Amino acid sequence: MGSAGHKPLDVAVIGAGLGGLCAALSLRRAGHNVTLYERYDFAGEVGASLSVASNGSRWLLNWDLDIDAVKPVVLKKLVMHEWESGNIINEYSLGDYKAKFGTEYYNFHRIDMHNVLLQTVQQKEGKGFACRLEKNHKVIEVDAQAGTMVFENGKTASADLIIAADGIRSITRRQIGIEPKVEGSTSCCYRCIIGAEKLKQLGLSEFITNNGIEFWGGFGINKIVLSACHNNEVVSCYCFYPAVFNGLDKDGWNIGATPQELCDTFPDLDPRIKKLFLNAEDIKMWRLYIHEEYPCWVKGKVGLLGDAAHPMLPDQSQGFCQAIEDAAVLGEVFGEEHFTGDVEQALKRYEKVRKERATRVQVASAKARTDLSERIGWSTGNERPDKLTIEEVCGYDLPAHVRKVIQGEV
Repeated sequence: MGSAGHKPLDVAVIGAGLGGLCAALSLRRAGHNVTLYERYDFAGEVGASLSVASNGSRWLLNWDLDIDAVKPVVLKKLVMHEWESGNIINEYSLGDYKAKFGTEYYNFHRIDMHNVLLQTVQQKEGKGFACRLEKNHKVIEVDAQAGTMVFENGKTASADLIIAADGIRSITRRQIGIEPKVEGSTSCCYRCIIGAEKLKQLGLSEFITNNGIEFWGGFGINKIVLSACHNNEVVSCYCFYPAVFNGLDKDGWNIGATPQELCDTFPDLDPRIKKLFLNAEDIKMWRLYIHEEYPCWVKGKVGLLGDAAHPMLPDQSQGFCQAIEDAAVLGEVFGEEHFTGDVEQALKRYEKVRKERATRVQVASAKARTDLSERIGWSTGNERPDKLTIEEVCGYDLPAHVRKVIQGEV
């Protein structure tokens, strides 16, 4: 159907963070020439862990990413702890996860993932054309109809297709006429890491090789999420607390904090975790926001991806996976099977496939912010019909969804 119109496009990807790199890799594998435009001298991925369920990891494998090079930990269970004592209240084994969903449930360090993706998109080896990376190119103007971009450094560029992966504060989003409706969440989040050797010295080695995501709290604003990454050499923590604690005057993703500030935020917490906090590194505060669904994701030759399209709270651990799905659908609709040569048509297909599903995950992530039972993976045995399930998320057949949408056009 589409092969007659399939020819290599010149693709611009705005932003070389994780989502942008996945888009570049997917479109490279689909046979297109890709240039990444990054606003900084480096993409600036920092800190903490990144859990990737099978709906994301199957695509990383399909794109021939060297998973072992990303130094994964394979997650096997979810563990719920009592807030003050740390006693285990509930444990949910993921069981035969790989047999059921096709790939493992991985936990990575963000920096490991970014480094391997960046290397993979640029290397000559592998399917497709090596991607170009232009650093210090901050886009300030985009013409969606003409496919042109103007950068802060005075340079200009054009492309057949522009994918805007420029993050939660996307400039491109406004350039195509979308004004986000945003409200501050009642929550903030500290994130931090600690090395395995330090944990051993502290007598906390049980947290190193547990192969689980461990939770304290979660029924209300306060919640601690702990998991190992980087070949079990690093443990990462996400620590949620009321935004009013900081007087609502701090904003951002990368605001420094001290171990004592982190510890003082949770006075009644399990003493083991407070001990971990007092010895943690790379402690950063992250202000959280809730974005309403955007009216559209595409215009002309431009499509939004990842946080530029569907910013979500982190409580379903699906932000990166949903960006991977975005990238995968782009590879499908611009791939040999489906692409007719009509860029705008393919982008409309992309939006139709992705928008409803990503919004459903976005809404479910907001629900899970203060109710751990809303998180995929936790089963009460009496789920509401509208609850997002692990089967719905991890068992998703993306290529079949693409084909169904395209067949529905006839």
